Amino acid sequence: MKNPLEPGLLRLFRYFSLIGLVFFSARWVYTDVSIPLTTVIAFQPVYYVIIHGLLFLALSFPWLENKLKDKYFPLILIIYTLAMVGGSWLYLLEPNRGITNFISQSYSLVPILIVPVVFIAWQYDYRAVLVYTVLTNLSDFIITFLIIGHINLESLPLLTLPVVRAFAFALVGFVVNQLNEKQREQKHKLVLANMQLGQYANTLESLAVSRERNRLARELHDTLAHTLSGISVNLEALKTMVPEGQTDVTVMLDNSLSASRRGLDGTRRALNDLRAQPLEDLGLELALQTMVESLAERQEMLAEIRISNLFQILPPNVEQAFYRIAQESIENISVHSRAKKIFFSLEEEDGVVRMEIRDDGIGFEPQTDPGGGHFGLQGMKERATSIGADLEVLSQPGEGTTIKLSWERFV
Repeated sequence: MKNPLEPGLLRLFRYFSLIGLVFFSARWVYTDVSIPLTTVIAFQPVYYVIIHGLLFLALSFPWLENKLKDKYFPLILIIYTLAMVGGSWLYLLEPNRGITNFISQSYSLVPILIVPVVFIAWQYDYRAVLVYTVLTNLSDFIITFLIIGHINLESLPLLTLPVVRAFAFALVGFVVNQLNEKQREQKHKLVLANMQLGQYANTLESLAVSRERNRLARELHDTLAHTLSGISVNLEALKTMVPEGQTDVTVMLDNSLSASRRGLDGTRRALNDLRAQPLEDLGLELALQTMVESLAERQEMLAEIRISNLFQILPPNVEQAFYRIAQESIENISVHSRAKKIFFSLEEEDGVVRMEIRDDGIGFEPQTDPGGGHFGLQGMKERATSIGADLEVLSQPGEGTTIKLSWERFV
């Protein structure tokens, strides 16, 4: 009963209550004059009018639904079922009760009682249908037995009538339930198909972006990187040609050489960022594991790695953000942290993908700009924001650094 309420079900239930109100009002007005009107027989139509009138009112006030929330619809169904069963039991108060009149009255309620079967089968599983069927028809079976008072070959067909009606209720409920299950299954398949189409579109977009990035990387390598490399070589050669005592010229050459080398290093790093081959070739989990193991080997660090396979592949832009943030964090550990141990984890739980990178290095003050853009915290935050993820940076001088990134799936 935890399924969300099917669209339009409350509106149909409200229409049904209105139809029931009109039906029993008509029965109250146009009473069969051939049946003696005792107090109980005269009160029963009034009782059913009151029940359906109250049902219509209960279904007409949104504040009641807002207050009861998930309990609203099942509670109304339970109360309505018990009230209808109670209406049948009123017949036992009739002093001159007869089985013929009861059976006639009982089967006149079938069109009314079978509608909740449809609603229950539409909203809930088949067990709820069986509970309703047993409750309504077992009640009539007991009342029939109490009126007859004994079981023999003559009375047995009368006692089987509630059983036949129960079978009809169960059959209708089964058919409606199966149809609704098929509809839900088709909706689920449609959602999955839309997700796959979305992933396919993202993959095509990612492939197009990747090709463009590789093209830009080739252009930068063939033009800017070669140019800066050639400038550096020429400046080195010029230094050897400067006569002694030309201090100003030497300083200018050294500054220019340093600038060209920094530009070359930045270009090479940009080329490395543009070509995300490890992520494309290995997948996120293996690419991250390889990255951490490579750091541990280069820096002679102890590495503790906990990576569990994700339940589903991540969208390309999310994978890219996770990889780049991990890459920036590990680069900072390599260059700045002086750490001896690194802990890395990647896991998914309840639709939330979490990545944690922790070291035992010198740490820093996250609120203080380290200057020079060494730590790249702003870029990491921007990448996390771009995918709707939460990034947390925990660090204190002398206490190491912890980077936590979490992203929640929306479907």
